[in-house]
Amino acid sequence: MTLAEFKTYIYRRARTDATSYPAANNVVDLNSANRYYLSMVRDYTDNFLPTDWTTSDLSTGTATPVFDANFHELIPLRVSHQLCMDNDRKNAPALWQELQLLENQFKNFYGSRNYRICTITVASPGVITRKDHGLTSGDRVIFSTSGALPTGLTANTWYWVVSNNMTEDNFCVSATRNGTPINTSSTQSGTHWFSADKLKRITPVQENNR
Repeated sequence: MTLAEFKTYIYRRARTDATSYPAANNVVDLNSANRYYLSMVRDYTDNFLPTDWTTSDLSTGTATPVFDANFHELIPLRVSHQLCMDNDRKNAPALWQELQLLENQFKNFYGSRNYRICTITVASPGVITRKDHGLTSGDRVIFSTSGALPTGLTANTWYWVVSNNMTEDNFCVSATRNGTPINTSSTQSGTHWFSADKLKRITPVQENNR
């Protein structure tokens, strides 16, 4: 969804319009909702935070959030619910139920996979960069994006990390275990995320023997 679609969504769900809900108020609420959901998906080591949208961005209407498109509706839905609460609209409880359902799906999507932001070069082979990624050859990884991955990689598809060009901050992937590193080409857009399915280390727990 784009900012233009957000605006139309809010007008419809919150029963408002440009007069009763001017752009200056709209963009403040949209930015607040966007920051709220970004705080959920950012890994604690990420310092990435997009520049706030402006009324000019709202007028142009083409900007989009950086997280997975399946959850873009969260932003205008959260704003719509708050407006309905503030104005004692009867549909506020129904919007709240919708919001909670979609938020739970959002938390499961990002929380269970522990997605982290990365960058990808268009090269032969394509190199994925993430500081201290912690991966080793043979690990399986999966990608998500707010825009488009470079040609050669597909979102929500499992790949295997290979030893080629492996450093603490860089790695390459193959379509098969111990396979040939994938070349990337064409253009890319948006923010990219990756997750690995490797098991976390067991955390020792001190027991009370008394």
